[in-house]
Formats: sequence, C-alpha cells, structure tokens
Amino acid sequence: MKSHHSIFKRSLMIALFCTIFTSATMLSGCSDNAKEGSQISITTSSETEIITSGTLSSSSAPEEDSAASKAASGTSTASGTDSSENVKVKFSGTTAEISGPGAAIDGSTLTITAAGTYELSGTWQDGQVHIKAGKDDTVRLILNGVSLSHSKGAAIYAEKCSETILQLASDTDNTVIDSGSTGQTEEASVSETGSTSDSSDNDTPNAAIFIQDDLTILGDGTLTVTGSHNGITSKDNLTITGGTLNVTADHHGITGKDNLTIDGGTVNVTAKKGDGLRSTYSDTAKTDKGHITVNSGTVTVNASEDGVQAEKNLTINNGTLNVTTGGGAGEVKSNTPDGFPGGFPGGNRQEQKTTENEDSKKGLKAGSDIIINGGVITLDTYDDAIHANADTAINNGTLTIRTGDDAIHADNILNISGGTTLITQSYEGLEAIQINISDGSVDITASDDGINAAGGNDNSGFGNFDGQMDFGGRHHMSAVTSPDTNPTIMQTTAETSDHSSESATESALNISGGTICVNAGGDGLDSNSTLNISGGTIIINGPSAGGNGIIDHDGTCKVTGGFLIGAGTSDMLEMPGSDSTQKTVAITLNQTLNAGTLIYVLDGSGQVIAAMQPEINYGCLILNRSLLKDGETYTVYTGGTVTGTALHGYYSDAAVSGGTQFTAFTASDAVTYVNENGVTTGNNFGGMGGPGGMGGHAPNL
Repeated sequence: MKSHHSIFKRSLMIALFCTIFTSATMLSGCSDNAKEGSQISITTSSETEIITSGTLSSSSAPEEDSAASKAASGTSTASGTDSSENVKVKFSGTTAEISGPGAAIDGSTLTITAAGTYELSGTWQDGQVHIKAGKDDTVRLILNGVSLSHSKGAAIYAEKCSETILQLASDTDNTVIDSGSTGQTEEASVSETGSTSDSSDNDTPNAAIFIQDDLTILGDGTLTVTGSHNGITSKDNLTITGGTLNVTADHHGITGKDNLTIDGGTVNVTAKKGDGLRSTYSDTAKTDKGHITVNSGTVTVNASEDGVQAEKNLTINNGTLNVTTGGGAGEVKSNTPDGFPGGFPGGNRQEQKTTENEDSKKGLKAGSDIIINGGVITLDTYDDAIHANADTAINNGTLTIRTGDDAIHADNILNISGGTTLITQSYEGLEAIQINISDGSVDITASDDGINAAGGNDNSGFGNFDGQMDFGGRHHMSAVTSPDTNPTIMQTTAETSDHSSESATESALNISGGTICVNAGGDGLDSNSTLNISGGTIIINGPSAGGNGIIDHDGTCKVTGGFLIGAGTSDMLEMPGSDSTQKTVAITLNQTLNAGTLIYVLDGSGQVIAAMQPEINYGCLILNRSLLKDGETYTVYTGGTVTGTALHGYYSDAAVSGGTQFTAFTASDAVTYVNENGVTTGNNFGGMGGPGGMGGHAPNL
C-alpha cells in the first residue's frame, strides 16, 4: 500500500504538468495570432495612436524563413513571394493599416526598416514611403492599386538598402506623385529660362521615386509617375523588366546613374525641361558604369532636350523605340536668306543645329559608343538623331529618322554593316571622320551632304567646336580595320582634347556593300580625304544647284567594284582616279532636264546598261559599273518610257522605248567624259584633279 506522501507527490506532479501544458497551449495560440497578422491601425494626427491585438513590435525582425529573408537572399520569384507572408500596408487617406513586422508610421511617413516584401494598396495623401533598411537588405514593394503623393519631395525614397524592387501587381493601376518642391538648393538650380541643372553626385532626393542603390521594376501592372523635378532616379543600377510605366517630369524622366537597362515592358516618358532616359556616371576609371542598354520592350520618349543620353555606351539590341526631342525636326527653320529664291548653292537648306548656347536636343546620344544590333527605332529630333562622341555601329535593326541636324553622327568612326536606315529629313545624313558601309540599306534625304567623311567632329556634341574641326572629348583608336573587314565597333580610349591633338583615325569614306540611296542638296558623297568603292549599289539624286557635286573628295577616289549612278549638276564635278579598275562615264547634258525625265544608256547590242528617271532636276549623269567595257560603243537617250522595278528613279530591270538619241561614245579611259558631241576631255585643276590626279573634274565643254 502506497503511502499518503507518495500519493500527494504524484498528484502534485500531475497538477504541475497540466499547468505547463495549458500555458504552452496559450503561448502557442498567441504566437500563431502574432504571425498571422496583428492589426496596427495608425492615424496621422499630431498624437500618433497605435492599437495592437498582439505583442508585435514594429521594429521586430522577420523570421529566417519568412518572405523578408527570401527576398533578401534573392530566392523570391518575379511574381512575388507567398502573399500570406507579405507585410500588407493598406492606406486610407491619412491613415494606414499595417499587417506584419518591419514597417511603422511616423506622422505622414511610412518607414520600412527591414528586408522583406511589403504590399501597398489604397491612397496615401501627402505621405512618403521611406526605406531605411540594412545596407545588404532587399526590399520589395508590391504596388497593388496604390496611390502615393507627397508635396515635399520623393513619394518613394530608399535611403538605405541593397536593392529596391517595385513589383506592379497584375491588372492594377498605381500612381506616384511628387507634387511639390524637392526642398534642395545644391541638387537643382533653376535658370532664368526655367531649365534645371543638377549634380548627379548629390544625394538629395530630387525625383518622385528616388533610390540610393539598385532599383528593379517588374510585373504586369501599370505605374504612372509624376515628378515636379525628375521622374524616377536610381543612384546605382536601374533595371526595367516589365509593366507599363508612364513617367511625366518637369525635368529628367528616368535616370539610372550607374547603368540603365530595359529588358521588357512599356515605358512612356515625357521630360518637359530635360532628358528622357539617362545614365550619368562619368568616371572613366569605372568602365562598367555609365551605360544604357535596351534589350526588349517598347520605349516612347518625348523630351525637350536629349531623348536617350548615356554618359558612356548606348547599346540597343532589340525592342521598339520612338523618340522625339525639342518638338521634332519640324521646329527647325530654313536659313535661306532674302534674295536667294533658289536657296544657297546646293538648294534650300535647313539650319544646322545646335548652336553653342543652345540646349542639346539629340535623339540617341552617348559620350562614347552607340551600338545598334536590332530593334525598330523611330527618331524625330530637333538636333542630331544619333550622336556618339566616339564610334557608332549599326549592325542590324530598322531605323526611321527625321532630324533638324545630322541623322547619324560619330566623332570618330561610323560603321554600317546591316539593317535598314531610312532618313527622311536631315541637314547631313551620315557624318564621321571615317565611314565604313559594308551591308544593309541606307536611304538618305539631306539638305546638305548626304554622306560626309568630315575628318572632324561637329559642334553639337559633348565637346566644344573651335572652328577648325577640332573638339573636346576626342577619342583615339587602338585598332583600325580596313574597308574589307566586317565593320563592328572598335575599341577606343578616351582622351580629353586640348584642341591641339589630332585623331589617330584616318579620314575616309569606304563603301564595300549594301544599298545606298541619297537625295542631297549638297554633295551626294563627300570625303575630306579618300573615297573607296569596292561593292554595293549607290543611287544618288542631287544636287540640282551649283557649288556641290554628285561625288566630292579631297583625296584619291578609287572604284574597284559595285554599282554607282548619280544625277545632278555638273558643277564641281569630281570623278574616280585612273587607278580605278571599274570604268566611269560622265554624261553632261546641254540643258537642265526636269525631274522624272528618263535618261538611259544602251550597249551595241541594245542591252540596257542603265535607265533612270531622276527625282530632281538634273544636267549630268555619272555611271560606274562593271558592264562598261573598254573599246565598246554606247548610246545615250533622253525621254521615252520605261517599265520595271524602280528604286529612287533607277530601274534595275528596265524595259525602255522611245526617247531621243542624245549622243554616242566609246569607252576608253578609267573615266570617259561625254557631251552632245560625243567624247570630250576633262580639265586638269592642278592639285585637285585630272583623271590621273586626285580625281577628275568637269569636262571642257
């Protein structure tokens, strides 16, 4: 028989066990309630009231397996983490409900202090979302039908964290508005004209969304941003992979200081007094920063100044870009003076932009290289449409350009190896020290020169024009390719010029392939040095007026292949040199024929060698092709009719009838000069020409 003492001891142990079990159960229930969402209701009155249904502290850290830790470790997916683990913030005017840790309200500021995923919804009137987490933390904001506005600067401001992710929830419209002054003095100063200058090194928030570190924007929803200064700014890398972004800013639109990358989505930017898209990192020691890359997506920019401006390289691999700057090319006025009803020699030319004191209003602009590998690009620009302070390479893509200045300008080398480039309006079509065209289609309308290998930079880039074709920011080549090599972008080393150094790049215009059509008020093809043609199809219309030529070169001109036909004035006529292996004929008419009047050449058997209905009034036709043979006789006709496939007046498969015989000639030298009486001779203009010199000039009529 057990003693009373043993029974008492056993009863005591049972009672103690029950007490412990009951307490543990209660604690477990409290813990589950805390994890599944203590409601914290906050009003933004002068005396903040916090009502809690649990023991959560707003500063408590999330658990290791929570959404916060997944986001911080990069394991969260593009669609966000499990919504049950998200910290939900529901705004309602000047109040907010917060479910979960890591966020708290202080007056009109929602402060996020821990890594995690925070889902925002509702309307937050005159309030700010302030991210102040750890330096290695990732903070994801799911914008789930939220409207944020702030009258004193950035509505979303990430002061400290490793990366901020803005995820646009599917089928939602979200707005972020900076409706007032940024309150800064050093970051932005407004000039008398109302334009704003800002220092990229100043950390004062000056955008509706201002992120000190990396920013990624993704999702399937819509985000509309309105900035009283800038729209969206990341001081490190900014990446856009999805969603629809509508950004309107009084100054700059979207800035990724270190780099800006667009991998998808739809991006619409209106920059009222600044640039549309920017990357502004300028330290040359950091070669991996200062770049803009477009890989896919649809981008539309309407900017008062530059459309897309990279401090270093700008690369477009794919996607659709539509860029308008300075109101477009239609804002540029003609500089034709009174008393010149026909315009300057070379036609009625538009004014070249930009002047030294005028804001840059270029379409695509880079402090170093511009590389276009694909995409559909439409540019309507007041200033240069494409402008690189080093090299430009067009390897593929479809470009449509209308500009008040140069269509494509490179301070150093311009390479075109593919794609389709249509220039409907320009001052000059292509301009660079060296221009290499090996493939692709290039169609140019220019009020001055169609293609100009200028041997120097122009005055509308990052550097300053000194009047002698020498500029600041000149780049020297560390590798040079011949015109026969595939012209991809070449490596450059940047040097700041003191206006005394010369470029190491040899000035030349090299055409080895492609289809090139030019309608020019100035020279059709112009090289301040050598002109080499070894392949391709070249069709030139113009100039009609004097003072320019169908082709113009200050050095040698050598033609060894390809096809060249050009109609225009015989004034300032220059021809290939005697070392050309393919023959040229220059036909000078005894009167100017109207645009559309047929001119064609037949060989002795009646085969059509060339037929053209020029698009401009013309008094001369030049022709270079392999079908012209030494010692054979050819006949030239004007008028009549033609059928076949036409490209800017030239018929590649012409069938002709009628017309009047103008002259006949027998090809002999590298260049045969022809007028109504047959073969004539060319004048020798000393250092400039003669068929055996630097090039042939106008015939002696």
